[in-house]
Amino acid sequence: MVNAKDIKTDSIKLKVLCYGKSGTGKTTFACSFPKAYVFDFDNGMLSQRGKDVEYDTYKDWGKAEMKLQELETSCPYDTLVFDSVTIMQELMMEEVLYVSKRKMPTLHDWGMLINKLQNTFSRVTRMAPNVVVTAHEQLIQDDITSEVLIQPLIVGKKLPGQIPLWFDEVYRMQVSRDTKGKAVYQMLTRADVKYSAKSRLGVLDTVMDWSKDGKPDDPYSLIMNKIKGR
Repeated sequence: MVNAKDIKTDSIKLKVLCYGKSGTGKTTFACSFPKAYVFDFDNGMLSQRGKDVEYDTYKDWGKAEMKLQELETSCPYDTLVFDSVTIMQELMMEEVLYVSKRKMPTLHDWGMLINKLQNTFSRVTRMAPNVVVTAHEQLIQDDITSEVLIQPLIVGKKLPGQIPLWFDEVYRMQVSRDTKGKAVYQMLTRADVKYSAKSRLGVLDTVMDWSKDGKPDDPYSLIMNKIKGR
């Protein structure tokens, strides 16, 4: 048996889902984490040129699965990044349909996809201290209330609402402008009537500014300093 009072700040492992529009800094956010390896499904690592971040670009799930099996044997990284789950789940579904020999997914195929995603994120949590998953975003209208919600872009009726439940931290990435017209990179850490977001750390501001002079800065250090009370 363990006690929550014994959790130390230097032993905290972050399991984060960040989502948002293109250009809101999702990949930069993920690559700020220490000793990261990126499963690049979006072919979007050009924005990280010059940074010491290892990655491979994947066009099918089979090769990504081979890399996961390699890392299960020995993982030299502190952070595993999946950029993005939006494309990742499409590649997974292609594999599910190939095995089932169908062109269009059935309810059984959707169930298989959910199981593959859950199994994958469960496995990687055991491989590295930190896991960061990015996603694009979509507008969804609630069938009952007709409210328009913004959620991670995942195909299927259940998945957009389910995936945030698998993470301790869910941040909605956004960019605004200051009075001088400079970009202000922010992340929403608490949900409202429109956006999905949450933080179990209990120390983050509702809206966290992680930019400097109009450019993305170091959000990982910002989060860890908040945790340590600095």
